[in-house]
Amino acid sequence: MPNEPQRLSSVQADLARHALAALVVSHANNRRYLTGFTGSAGLLVVMPDTAYLLADSRYYEQAAREAPHVVLERAGYETLPRLADVLARHDARKVGFEAGAVTVQQLKEMREKVPGVEWMATTGIVERHRTIKAPDEIDAIRRAIDISDRAMAHAWEVVRPGMTEADLAWALEVYMREHGADGMAFDIIVGAGENGALPHHRAGQRVIHAGEPIVVDMGARLGGYHSDITRTFCIGEARDPDYTRVYDIVDAANRAAIAGARPGMTGKEVDALGRDVIVAAGFGEQFGHSLGHGVGLDVHEGPRVGFLSADAKLEAGMVFTVEPGIYLPGRFGVRIEDIVVLREDGAEVLTRAPKPSSLVPA
Repeated sequence: MPNEPQRLSSVQADLARHALAALVVSHANNRRYLTGFTGSAGLLVVMPDTAYLLADSRYYEQAAREAPHVVLERAGYETLPRLADVLARHDARKVGFEAGAVTVQQLKEMREKVPGVEWMATTGIVERHRTIKAPDEIDAIRRAIDISDRAMAHAWEVVRPGMTEADLAWALEVYMREHGADGMAFDIIVGAGENGALPHHRAGQRVIHAGEPIVVDMGARLGGYHSDITRTFCIGEARDPDYTRVYDIVDAANRAAIAGARPGMTGKEVDALGRDVIVAAGFGEQFGHSLGHGVGLDVHEGPRVGFLSADAKLEAGMVFTVEPGIYLPGRFGVRIEDIVVLREDGAEVLTRAPKPSSLVPA
């Protein structure tokens, strides 16, 4: 993406507000967001007027290519001694670290090997910027969504009674790989029958039968950005007499949340738009998870859109899922998930896959 220098400048401007001489960025996708560097290891040191990328020998050439706007420090495998040297050069004493990305053991080593530094735990400095997506990021997410939309249509073409959940999941993974995906956003969820009542069930050897609800939740990763889609359907007419009613309630909750979301609302308020529909229908206890989550370089990131998200306001440019569900243990589950981008006048749905509650057998 071409915006890394501007993103880095925004974070540099935040250092004074946090009274920091430097910020050490170790979260891989935060590092990527600010530099474009896609390597699996390295430390980014952000200072008010410069930034250093500490990399080992595997990444010298790659870092120079991907992150030309930062200073490359060829740290070898002595990252912390080189970090100490960089901070000492700038007399940086009060230094932030990302509390969510540094273990207790790593912090202990930082204190031992980087003397003379007051380490300050920080949260959300980079993530706050990542929640607002630039147009090129939204385009990248659209491209990932296009792959998963087409994969869902492929699922409807190939699913047959007698397949296992794992068979269908593999067919979807192969399809997404063959149609441009760099990888899966997460392990594909295929939950047939009673397994659909497990929100994060993993596809197994359970055989799929006609007339039972099947929950399919999947996403593609492309160019670092992710998609995330869920559809629920039966092959033929549903055997459970409550399926159609439950499906219609979840569909109504999905539509209500999308129609009502506006900038300035909290995540809790948007969650309530969908949750209230389900509660009013008598299934509040069967919808235990949040309505949604942000999507971008991580498949689960800010903003949070849930019943505990009462503080942060949603803003135009935020991209998040809307995924209400009802789960009836031992019977079936229904979840319908779309990705939206919040605009000044409401939510624009990026997901395009239809939402059939049942399929006509071939």
